[in-house]
This record gives sequence, C-alpha cells and structure tokens, in this order.
Amino acid sequence: MTKAGRHATVAVMAAAAMMVAGRAHAQDEPTLAPAPRNATIVLHVANYASVSRDVLTDAMERVAKIYEGIGARVVWVDDHGSVKRREDGQLHLTILLLSRGMADKKISADGIKEGVLGQAHLPSGRASIFCDRIAGMTGAPKLFTIPLGAVIAHEVGHLVLPEDSHSRGGIMSADMDMHRTQLQSFNKAQGRIILTKLTAGPVK
Repeated sequence: MTKAGRHATVAVMAAAAMMVAGRAHAQDEPTLAPAPRNATIVLHVANYASVSRDVLTDAMERVAKIYEGIGARVVWVDDHGSVKRREDGQLHLTILLLSRGMADKKISADGIKEGVLGQAHLPSGRASIFCDRIAGMTGAPKLFTIPLGAVIAHEVGHLVLPEDSHSRGGIMSADMDMHRTQLQSFNKAQGRIILTKLTAGPVK
C-alpha cells in the first residue's frame, strides 16, 4: 500500500500494447545480468483515469527501468478495462488506474486512510492506483509521472513479493520520497525473491 505525505510509499500503473525496456542502477547493488527470457511480468492496464498517453509512457519507462535493475522484464498491455489472462506461463498482473469516482467509492468501501496512493490485492493480482490523490501532490504533468511510476512499481512489488514486504529503504520503503527523480530500486534480497518467482516455472 502506498501513502502520500512529505514522504510516501509507492506502487503500480500503465498502458499501451507495448514492451518498455530500460536500465536502472540501484544505489547499493551492482547491475545484474540480462533478464532470463521467462523473467517477465505482464502488466494489463485499465486506464479508467484517462491519464494522457505521454504521461503513461513516461511512467511506464520508469517502472520498466526499476524492474530491469533486478534483471526482470516488464511488458505492458492496454486492456481498456477488459483483462484477459494468457496461458503462456508468465506472470500476468492487473493495474487499475482509477478515476476519481471509482477511487472515492473504493476508498469509502474499504476504509482506506487519507494519503494512501495505491492498494495491492495479492490474491487477485490486482493493484488499484488512486490517480487523483497522486496528481494532488504534483504540479506540472511531467512531475506527475515521477510519483505515478513510483507508486505503480511499489504496488507491483507488493504483488510479486510476500506479504508485509515493506523495507527500510528503496522502492518498497513505506516512507519513500515520492518526488525523487533518481530511480529507487529493490534491495538484493527482494530482487532474488522476485526473480525466483518469475523463473520458477509456469505461473498458475
């Protein structure tokens, strides 16, 4: 779960039937070898918030670079709200970019605290992103892409890591600086857990 404030945690997002590649360098760990072919996360994105294509593309690139930093590949699929799983042995997750009305309804129904920017539901493999809350923290659209990408990456992290997966620093920190332009990464242990999950065999 991601929170807003002077510091905030971060999470999940995206769109477009395209794969985004990049390279991230963690502060405290070396660059890893290229991702194995099956170390792939397929993110199905439903853009209910009507986030602009340019903003989505920039945010997607940031998310892809964060995961490439641990040796994983991210593939983005624009589902227009209709998510279909593929029987390809890869990990398919869903990113819901919620409109204000949808977010308000979920926040009220689930009793989500003020300042929370995203919520991951591990059993369903879905992450909800509260775009209006994120936008309220920023000014220009370009500035919106930084926290948006961070929130998406963080919430996806909750979907590929065990429960209670917050860390003291990095992308899974519960007190991450949302406006930090430098990419934040997973720690080595988190990276190993994620790659093991992605390369262990067909995902059920």
